[in-house]
Amino acid sequence: MKEVRHMGVRFIIGGAGSGKSQRCLDELTQAAQAAPAGPPLILLVPEQATFQVEQALLGSGRLKGIIRAQVLSFQRLAWRVSLKVGGLALPPLSDLGKQMVLRALLEKKRDDLRLFHQVADKPGFIERVAGSIRELRSYRQGPESLRRQLSQLEAEGLGETSLGAKLHDLALVMDELRSSIEGRFTDPDEYLTVLAARLEESRLLEGAEVWVDGFNGFTPQELAVLGAVMRSARQVHISLCIPPGQLYKAGGHHSPSDLFHPVLSTYDQLMQLAAESGVAVDPPLYLNEPLRFRGAPELAHVERYLFRQSAPAWPGAPERIALVEAQNRREEVAAAAREILRLVREEGLRFREIAVVARDLEGYGDLAATLFAEHGIPAFIDRRRTVAHHPLVELLRAALEVVVQDWAYGPVFRYLKTDLTGVSRAEIDLLENYVIEHGIRGRAWQQQEPWQYLRRYTLEEDAVPAGPAQQALLDEIHRIRRRATAPLLAFQRRLQRRGRPGPTVREITTYLFQLLDDLKVARQLEAWKAEAEQRGDLETAREHEQVWTRVLELFDQIVEGLGDQVLSPKVYLQVLSAGLDGLKLGLIPPGLDQVIVGTVERSRHAGVRATLILGATEKDFPPQPAEDAIFTDRERERLKQSGLDVGPTSLERLFQEQFLTYVALTRGSDFLWISYPLADESGRAAAPSPVVGRMRRLFPELKPRPAAPPAPDAEAAVAQVATPRQLAAAVARALRRARSGYAVEPHWLDLYQCIVLDPDLHREGAAVLAAVGYEEWLRRRGTPVGRELARLLYGDRLVTSVSRLEAFLSCPFRHFAGYALRLQERAEFAVSAPEFGLFYHAALSLFVRELERDGLAWDTLTPDEAWRRMDSIIDRLAPRLQSEILLSSPQHRYLLRVIRRTLQSSLDYLSEHVLHGEFRPVAVEVPFGEEMDGLPPVEVDLPGGGRVLLRGRIDRVDALEGRDGRWYVRVIDYKSGRRDLRLGDFYHGLTLQLLLYLMAVVEGGEPLLPGTRVPAGALYLPVYDPVEPVNAPVPPDEVRPLRRKRYQARGLVSDDPAVIQAMDAAGLGLIQAKLKKDGTVYKGAPVASPDQFRQLFAHLRRVVRACGEQILQGEAAIAPYRLGPHTACQYCAYRAVCQFDPAVEPQGYRRLEKMDAPDVWQRVAAAGGEGDV
Repeated sequence: MKEVRHMGVRFIIGGAGSGKSQRCLDELTQAAQAAPAGPPLILLVPEQATFQVEQALLGSGRLKGIIRAQVLSFQRLAWRVSLKVGGLALPPLSDLGKQMVLRALLEKKRDDLRLFHQVADKPGFIERVAGSIRELRSYRQGPESLRRQLSQLEAEGLGETSLGAKLHDLALVMDELRSSIEGRFTDPDEYLTVLAARLEESRLLEGAEVWVDGFNGFTPQELAVLGAVMRSARQVHISLCIPPGQLYKAGGHHSPSDLFHPVLSTYDQLMQLAAESGVAVDPPLYLNEPLRFRGAPELAHVERYLFRQSAPAWPGAPERIALVEAQNRREEVAAAAREILRLVREEGLRFREIAVVARDLEGYGDLAATLFAEHGIPAFIDRRRTVAHHPLVELLRAALEVVVQDWAYGPVFRYLKTDLTGVSRAEIDLLENYVIEHGIRGRAWQQQEPWQYLRRYTLEEDAVPAGPAQQALLDEIHRIRRRATAPLLAFQRRLQRRGRPGPTVREITTYLFQLLDDLKVARQLEAWKAEAEQRGDLETAREHEQVWTRVLELFDQIVEGLGDQVLSPKVYLQVLSAGLDGLKLGLIPPGLDQVIVGTVERSRHAGVRATLILGATEKDFPPQPAEDAIFTDRERERLKQSGLDVGPTSLERLFQEQFLTYVALTRGSDFLWISYPLADESGRAAAPSPVVGRMRRLFPELKPRPAAPPAPDAEAAVAQVATPRQLAAAVARALRRARSGYAVEPHWLDLYQCIVLDPDLHREGAAVLAAVGYEEWLRRRGTPVGRELARLLYGDRLVTSVSRLEAFLSCPFRHFAGYALRLQERAEFAVSAPEFGLFYHAALSLFVRELERDGLAWDTLTPDEAWRRMDSIIDRLAPRLQSEILLSSPQHRYLLRVIRRTLQSSLDYLSEHVLHGEFRPVAVEVPFGEEMDGLPPVEVDLPGGGRVLLRGRIDRVDALEGRDGRWYVRVIDYKSGRRDLRLGDFYHGLTLQLLLYLMAVVEGGEPLLPGTRVPAGALYLPVYDPVEPVNAPVPPDEVRPLRRKRYQARGLVSDDPAVIQAMDAAGLGLIQAKLKKDGTVYKGAPVASPDQFRQLFAHLRRVVRACGEQILQGEAAIAPYRLGPHTACQYCAYRAVCQFDPAVEPQGYRRLEKMDAPDVWQRVAAAGGEGDV
């Protein structure tokens, strides 16, 4: 043992609340008052506590200034020493700079790594490696000690194990890191090592008196510094949170499960350190009285007995302790906010005297910030803020990704939507919609010529060129694109200059800064900061200020660390991302009177009178520490047994958490409030913490109370109100109940009037009152928009399509949204069902037209000839669909093969209708009501004098000239799948199209078929490639009949046997209707007589008339139909607009009667040719 020198160490021993920190402050203050000049008086505290301790030191008013007295952390002390003796002259390599250097080193040494190369690209791994290196340094371990341990493993034949690979990789990385920064940077992880070596030489503490407070334990690095402090200072005072009655366990007489084991272990280490340093240990100062809890004996009872095996029960219910259980975290935090306001209003506390503690601050921090703000509570969330999603950070990352990913959609619009590019959100939305619609990516962004992509709704070769409105849109898109991409294109050109091996890190960083300068980012951040300050959001203002500074520091670090290395933009992006991912801001509380929300180990709460514990669940209080990402617990134990201490295991950290729980429960001097949710954020049940059970054993009369009464009466509801916004919400709930028919107390109406009439209350509760108004709109939304407005929208003549009428009859609001408001879904660059249908229609139409042009009859073609013609047509049509979408990628070329196969299969079976029938196509794509050479519109007069003119386009018209000279007319509608004509749906107006097409040709087809026209049928023809499920192999001769059933034309045909025979002469089942051997039609077949066709046409006119009248009267009710399992809402694009919810709607769906064909025939026959629907 070394000779004892004239220096001393004194321990200040006391439990929580015994006044240790205050004693340190008092002694330092008295020494400074007694001799204002002299050797330093230093209070050594944790880094995160320096600001609050300085506040406390100066806030007492006993010191006029700080000359001798200094509040330092280990890091600040290292800096002071370096000023005197050097050692830290080089600039420090920040944590972010280190992570970026490590990312580059891992990429450089990828082939030499045994394990880390497999996970180097995973998010967060670089940060974990940096953390492991920091921990190793704090335990005074370096690459040499790691290699010694690796050699020992190799001697045991375990060198190739996972532990061996980790030791190898960490030693390699630590060596490379040291080499890469040597002579250019100092490593902050080495500060304390340098401090321990140079402190005595500096003579900074000669004659000094040092108080060490606020620590529960020290790393080996910090212990080495304390040894130097003991040898340098005249007197060292070290406070430790150990109840004097527990000190007998010191000297190794305590187990790891002991509550004070972490601090007792620290005491033992310090005693050994003093002995090794030759420093005398003075008798300790014991603080036995819990001074903090003089006015709250219940809290003193908690401090003394909470973690003891046997403890006396507290008589009666405690007045200053509360247990609160909530349904979820949000309800829990809201209850905490109300309790804070109660403490301030009723108990006279200041906000700064209230501490909110959560072990899981990630889960509670944002909730606390939001709900406390809603309640008007000034609060500071004490955590290092990540800025990974700050617009500036996102801009940097996205700009590089644009270049690396060749202008992919995602990076381009992430870059634009940062609001730092000088392009407005409205312009970005316009540009984005255009880009999504046309699938623009890659080099198209870089072309100088304006984009000329237009969405064509036809595949005709002579498509109409862009009109004035479309050209204006194209011009606007071009202007926006040029402004949006000019700085980014300049950045790309600088990066991709030719004639060199590649840009260096310094050059890329310079180009990034030039991009920020071109965009005037600093000016925009300054504007955002000013806006935040103006609205009182000082934290956000400081965030905008700090993020710019930190990014510039990041640039400096990456240039200093890797400046002349040549990196590809891809690798540079990985390196920069490693720095940006770890970019966090440490904000100082912007106000003096604030609630501090933090964790036990980070936040130091001085002068706290009330502590609110959030999240006291079995999982989180205390939390279960996870194993380290680098070394497992088993590996740590093995290394420690071999003499290599690399830090505590998760079990050891759990014992430390138990002590931190004790600290948290004893922070406040007057009140303790503990809450826990009954379910976690995913809805799973959460059990209360064991601490809750201990509290209930200490206080048998302490019962958990609900955070919010489950069914509050009026008095309880008012008691829950703490802010004007909450008052408005409570009033809204009461009015909701009144509308549902429940009795509501009159005072709610009085409160509603108060909110409406009081400007301050109305302003605060405006959002909730808007919800009340929205509910009123929901109640009255069946009201028409009015005839006058309808006339402005539609005119006196309603020129419309049958699909538009079907939309109205499915739900009037659907029609109003689509055709009056003209709301549309965003068009996308994709081949969806409408595009498939468009292609099939165009191909089949062109097939028939070219046969007519070439003077050929369909029934004269062989299958091979027919297919060659169709194959040629497909090749010609493919480039015309959506700017060559079918040729744009392997995925879309596969879809083209699907289209080709579908048309080949469908054409084969469609040909049978010509080969085995007498009806022939006479026209395809037949317009009515649209063009001069088409058929006239279907006209329906309205009772009020208006008129409905129906227009449309018929896929195909077939005809057969009868012996009597009349034309028998059949209309064909191609469908991309099997479709039935259900007469019940037709009767209700849900499927009018097919029969309306037939009526249009029969009644107005004179230009096409001069003479008398007779309805022969209206059929859906499927165009698809079905898969027939079978249970066993099918003989080849049975395959075609089996597939033919899938291609059967379905709909309604004439009941005339001759017509049926003309449609399916061979009886192959080409249509649903079949003839018996005696020539009569099978019962139940979907057939109609001429009178029945007339009745259907008459009904159709009645439906059109009623529908047109309602539209022109302004009907726009949200009234979707329901027919059996089908509803109008199933595929409606406007559900987000109308917000119809059948579960809460008073009227629900508009239910339609389910009707079979006989029911329909009976009703249309009864109505005849006149009357209303």
